[in-house]
Amino acid sequence: MPSFIGFIPTQPEYVSGFFELVNLLPSDVVYDLGSGDGRLLFAALEKGAGKAVGVELNPEHIQTARDRAVKLGFQDRATFIESDVLNANLADASVVFCYLCTAASEALKPKFESELKPGTRVVMESFPVPGWQPFKTFSMGYKTFYLYVMPPAKE
Repeated sequence: MPSFIGFIPTQPEYVSGFFELVNLLPSDVVYDLGSGDGRLLFAALEKGAGKAVGVELNPEHIQTARDRAVKLGFQDRATFIESDVLNANLADASVVFCYLCTAASEALKPKFESELKPGTRVVMESFPVPGWQPFKTFSMGYKTFYLYVMPPAKE
């Protein structure tokens, strides 16, 4: 995927916004596309997800996340893949988190539609998926979070 956005991590006070839209179960496999330092995935594991997978281009961010997973005791449940999000296989995901710009969401839309199983939940921070109708939204401060359930309703 072209570099649509630099590393702009979800601010700590907004991490909880993702979890206002999804309740996680031990059976959930949470993917974070553009996972950076892994903060969303570690929060997902703390909130009950069974497994977390981060997809990130930057090898330094991957190493930071792997080191933190060990410190937190999540090394057996958290995996970090150095890859372009368009090349990552998302078929195992039951929940997908994204904080990517609209152009990235547009580029990912066909991938989501072809790889994600029915019922998979997709939560986007700040940037909705063009052409999809959110199942639910949540606003927090100046941010809006968008929940889509696969297959998504079309606008």
